[in-house]
Amino acid sequence: MWPFTTPYPELPLAHLSDEYDYIVVGGGTAGCVLANRLSAPREASPRVLLVERGPVADTWLSRVPLFSSDFASDETRTLRRPMRPQAALEGRPMQAYTGAVLGGTSRINQMLYTRGLPEEYERWKETLGKDDDGRAEWGWEQMRRCFLKSEKADVEVEGVHSTTGLWRNRTHTEFYFKGFNEVVAAAKDVGLPYIPDVNSPTHPPFGCARLHVTIDEHAHRHSAYDAFLPKDLALQRARAGTLHVCTGTIVEKLVTEMSESGQLVVTGVVLGPTAERKEGRARSRVVRAKREVLLSAGPFGSPQILMLSGIGPAEHLKELGITVVQDVAAVGSNLQDHFGVSVGFNISMWDSLLSLEKWPWRFFIEFVRYLIWGTGLLLVPVLQLAIFTHSKLLNERGLPIKTEKVFSEDLPDIEVMPMAYESSDSAIGQYIPRTAGQFSFLNVLLAPLSRGTVRLTSADPRAPLDIDPAYLSNPADLVPLRASLKLSLRLRDRMRERDYEMRDATVPKSESDEDLDAWIRTCNRTTYHYTSTCRMGSLDDSEWDGGAVVDSRLRVYGAPTVAVAERCAEMILSEEQNID
Repeated sequence: MWPFTTPYPELPLAHLSDEYDYIVVGGGTAGCVLANRLSAPREASPRVLLVERGPVADTWLSRVPLFSSDFASDETRTLRRPMRPQAALEGRPMQAYTGAVLGGTSRINQMLYTRGLPEEYERWKETLGKDDDGRAEWGWEQMRRCFLKSEKADVEVEGVHSTTGLWRNRTHTEFYFKGFNEVVAAAKDVGLPYIPDVNSPTHPPFGCARLHVTIDEHAHRHSAYDAFLPKDLALQRARAGTLHVCTGTIVEKLVTEMSESGQLVVTGVVLGPTAERKEGRARSRVVRAKREVLLSAGPFGSPQILMLSGIGPAEHLKELGITVVQDVAAVGSNLQDHFGVSVGFNISMWDSLLSLEKWPWRFFIEFVRYLIWGTGLLLVPVLQLAIFTHSKLLNERGLPIKTEKVFSEDLPDIEVMPMAYESSDSAIGQYIPRTAGQFSFLNVLLAPLSRGTVRLTSADPRAPLDIDPAYLSNPADLVPLRASLKLSLRLRDRMRERDYEMRDATVPKSESDEDLDAWIRTCNRTTYHYTSTCRMGSLDDSEWDGGAVVDSRLRVYGAPTVAVAERCAEMILSEEQNID
């Protein structure tokens, strides 16, 4: 920060008001949108408190697209949580990473702006039905209006992309590496069409899609923080008294009481400093909410807060000596993730991001290009393309067997992410040699049947959680992953036929089910898309453990004055989603 600039208007815990109209817990993607919309100037504007456990951490490096795309960096903007050793992965322990900074995961992810397919939201509408006023709330048309309201695209397309919203996105006019052009050509060769706009509602559900990224006109990452809570806006709202932002703070539990009618009411939160700031600088205190508490603390934080407050699976809470105020069995259950499996190759160093690490002269050139013109490799996201298809579309060799017309009603269950870099988890010990350039395909399971859990280990809000993603606990998840690996290898074959040099580095021994399964259990990773731990749905949905946590209005069953408004309330999407 320059010495004479105004700092971001953070309010210390001790200086907060005793009461607000709304308290938003978690300043990630959803939390930034909620705080922006609720505190917007209008007659009798409500007073809003936004609580975030991480810092603001708005530095120049955090705005550079390539530098900032790192979940597991120095942990100044991330929260690393250990997960249980996975029985189906040869007992390997894994780590979960989430954003711990104002703006949340949108400050550290790959900047992808993808909405999912209209059919997915239509299925939500069918599943969830209508509200008390007879209105459908979750169909494609309802969601499309929300997407357009928030979007500020580089090009307007009527009914598809808007230029009047706050969150900027763009597509790169060209691919930064030859390998991506070769992937597009190889995909076409095997029968997967090129999709120039992954967010068009009319594109086929399978193909090779160019991705939108949240980068602004200054060539900076444009996160939810930049779009919805930038410093100028936060200063304006703070002066008006409609928004206070409190960072470095956690919610230890919700304050609950019973109304005269016997209904559980959430009246506020107990706030305390994060573990990192606990050394006597602030004490826990209660802040009241006149209207509502909105949880957007992430797929681990939101169920943790509910359970610490006595809202969750009764038997689990009793084991820890927590008084049960509302038995909601699904809290912390049904954890899902887009599980990934990598295959890697050596290519020309010139055509790989690794060259920035290996050739200082190239890094210097690209650094200058970015500083002066806002172009070059520092602008590039690691992902520019993604291939979506359904495993039933592929034959025994991983090649498409159906046409677009025949298969138009199905949703994808696998995704192949090409990267001009290593995509495997560094903890597995499988590396593409760094003596030449690196290229990889990350094969992602989009519709997992395996479901895990998030549980408390203590009534202490700062104690670690017991997180079990239960990867591959349902062996049926192996089937689409085998198909995806075969598709990746067929794309490799076609690229070689086009004289693109690729040498096998980290690939399965063979394409037998046995060798593919061994590879899947060994060379795997999280893709950080954790969801469904506070899922939306009906209590009597027998397909899911405990049914659901929130109704179609996102209000917790049995506690209508607290809502969960974020990804952990979603049912998993077959395409990745990174939007408000």
